[in-house]
This record gives sequence, C-alpha cells and structure tokens, in this order.
Amino acid sequence: MSDLAGNPLDGLPYTSGATYSIRPVTFDDVSTNYWAWQFIERLYNAGITGGCSIAPLNYCPNNTVTRAEMAIFLLRGIHGPSYSPPAVGGTTDFTDVPVGYWAGNWIEQLAVEGITSGCGGCNYCPDNSVTRAEMAVFLVRTFSLP
Repeated sequence: MSDLAGNPLDGLPYTSGATYSIRPVTFDDVSTNYWAWQFIERLYNAGITGGCSIAPLNYCPNNTVTRAEMAIFLLRGIHGPSYSPPAVGGTTDFTDVPVGYWAGNWIEQLAVEGITSGCGGCNYCPDNSVTRAEMAVFLVRTFSLP
C-alpha cells in the first residue's frame, strides 16, 4: 500500500480506502501534538512571525517575547505580513532605542500609532519581556477594544 505520492504505507495503522488529513509541521520544535500548534501555525501562515531561528526553522514556544518583538507582531497584525514601517528619522521617541536598533522603526511606529508610550522615563525597554499586563494594554490599544 502507498499514498498518492507513492510513499510506502506498509506496516502503518492505516485503513485502505479511508481519507486522512496530513498536518504539515512548519517548525522543527513544534509538533502537531503540541497544545498550541494550530495557533502557532496560524501566526506563521498569517505572516506575523517567522519563528526564532531560520536554520533549523524553530519557533521557540517556551521563550518569552520581548517588547521589541511585540511591536513587530502587533504592527503585522494590524497592517499585514508585507508591512514595513517607515525609517526612523534622526532620533526615536525613546532614549533606550537608538536610531540603528534592529526594531527601532517598528517601535517608533507603534508609538506614532498611539499603541505605546513606552515603559516610563522616556524609555521603551525593548529587551524586557512583555508582562501579561503590558500585553493586555498592547492588545486593547492595537485592536481598539472597548
């Protein structure tokens, strides 16, 4: 017995004539058994995330999210996967986000759109993990929830 592509199915617990759904795995570190697999796949397919590493393609499901990464996720969620924020001018709104910072234009745009005013003291704290409280504020402001 073989599948339509000619791959052998001998010895596997399949029933001849039955229809099966194939669940492709995008990330090497997220199996189809993982509790959040479908949600992670949906974020990837929507272009909101590309994971945490390219070779191998990993998602790092147990890692925390930084405030810099959150800026990218939120803006891609609003504007779509091909969105690229405008370049930062001579300075950013935050003393701890230099013009050349890897996510500086994303952070700056998040402020321009009124989603963040930073973490206090003219800082954004880009490398800090996002707390659940901060995530609540980000999501309510991003999606204009009542």
